Amino acid sequence: MARRVSIASKKAKASSEIANQGDRIEQVLSNEMTETIAVGGRTKRTAVRLAIMNAIHSGDLSPGDILPSEKRLTELLRVSLGTTQAALRQLQQLGVIVRRRGDGSRVASTEPLASSVWHFRFVSKSDGTPLRISRLEIHLDIVDQHGDWAEYITDCERFIRIRRSYIMSDGTHVGAEMFIDESTVPGLMEVNTDELDMTNIRPYLEEKFGIVTAGATHLVKTVSLDRETAETFRLTPKGSFFEIHAKAYSNENRPVYFQRIYVSVDECALSF
Repeated sequence: MARRVSIASKKAKASSEIANQGDRIEQVLSNEMTETIAVGGRTKRTAVRLAIMNAIHSGDLSPGDILPSEKRLTELLRVSLGTTQAALRQLQQLGVIVRRRGDGSRVASTEPLASSVWHFRFVSKSDGTPLRISRLEIHLDIVDQHGDWAEYITDCERFIRIRRSYIMSDGTHVGAEMFIDESTVPGLMEVNTDELDMTNIRPYLEEKFGIVTAGATHLVKTVSLDRETAETFRLTPKGSFFEIHAKAYSNENRPVYFQRIYVSVDECALSF
């Protein structure tokens, strides 16, 4: 009898701890949502996505932590179910969370980026663990000079350049710039960059502009970075860097975008 009581007591304690953890996570997410939605120009979907990311960045959410159910998040954050699902889907594509039917959503640990984010993956050189995006900075501008991008996307007078500086889950720094024909993405320059923060550009282009990416080809080479390029992407100009060229195309085999990515050879390896 004493043993049965002991087992029951342990189960009750474990259930209580899980409930307390769930309450804590809900409170954290509610507070983060209040702060993120208060910033002007953000959609509710972006606010939900950033609220979860901010909780992870602050350490209030840790790898393996279970998020509230989609229904509960909808109530807690005062948004629609569709908005909640869209935000979670964006975080899932970036490998920030893991979603499984019947098992809910949890903060990811070693899961890789979805293939729809990049057409390749960065992995740790020490153990091959896939690296995920932890933080990024975004800057948009107009480019009218020609370079590698114009040799791929021809008959284009001006390009929108999306520059991104990433910090991966192990601290590795990555620089990337994407070039898109300005005429194919009307209004993109007026978009609040928060809308692109911690989101997958490819689905965004499809949803907002009807631009569907079918695939991409790649060129990988090693280079030394000049100081200006290194400073642009907050990289340290020492040693060799992978320079990756990605040429994305549509189902009709038309150019969609040209992307150039830099990462130190010493900090990670590539997997295709």
